Amino acid sequence: MEINKVTITHPDKILYPNLKITKEDVAQYYNFIADYMLPYIKNRPLSLLQFPAGISEEGFFHKHAAKYYPSYIKRLNIPTSHHGIIEMIGISNAKGLVYMAGQNTIELHVALATAKKIMFPDQIILDLDPSDEDFEKVRQVALITKQILDKNSFPSYVKTSGSRGLHIHVPLKIKHDFNTVKPITKQLAQLIHEAIPELATIEMRKNKRGNKVFIDYLRNDFSATAVAPYSLRANKWAGIATPITWGEVAKDTKLVAYKYNINNIRERVTKTANPWADL
Repeated sequence: MEINKVTITHPDKILYPNLKITKEDVAQYYNFIADYMLPYIKNRPLSLLQFPAGISEEGFFHKHAAKYYPSYIKRLNIPTSHHGIIEMIGISNAKGLVYMAGQNTIELHVALATAKKIMFPDQIILDLDPSDEDFEKVRQVALITKQILDKNSFPSYVKTSGSRGLHIHVPLKIKHDFNTVKPITKQLAQLIHEAIPELATIEMRKNKRGNKVFIDYLRNDFSATAVAPYSLRANKWAGIATPITWGEVAKDTKLVAYKYNINNIRERVTKTANPWADL
């Protein structure tokens, strides 16, 4: 799809002041990445992190489908904890991604279940969140996690968060609801912590974590989301949550969460096979 300056309003608005990245740049990125991103967000309710004044000002999450949205933005009927129904946002094509960029969307966060089976996750996620700037600890915790998952015959996939850590995704058969799955993810996090207590923690309170990597299993809940693969992040690097291989985690001692960003992602996806092709 062609994008020009009449497609979105205020295309020259600066969203990333330090990098001089405009709203049009963000729209162009999401137009480019659509074919890579859409398989992971189609038919799933989205929460969009929007920054009307750019990332130097506070943003807000938006998840309700507005009445004025065009018809190519899907309305997904999702039950609430209060037995009601809300219309959430669904995106199934490049036009939808570009439109939301025009609404000052920078980050897309996605449910761990499809709209039709919203109570039944098809994946779990472990967010390895560092307490300091030493990313080597994150890398080591990720590799130990992979060993534990392999030992228990769980396939796993990894992505940079684009911000601070690494995300490990484990696909599931659509069989059990979140109430069943969430305690298992806590047990898994405990198992990893017990294997490497000097590196990892499951301590909820930040001031009790020291310099350890927090194994965040709390996203595995009906109401929770995780940043979508290939989403931009609202940080000074314009980092991108990027699927990578376990081989890259093992070999790249200089790996950081924001290794891939808006300036180098095109080369990455066009010259590298999709590490999540069989997810």
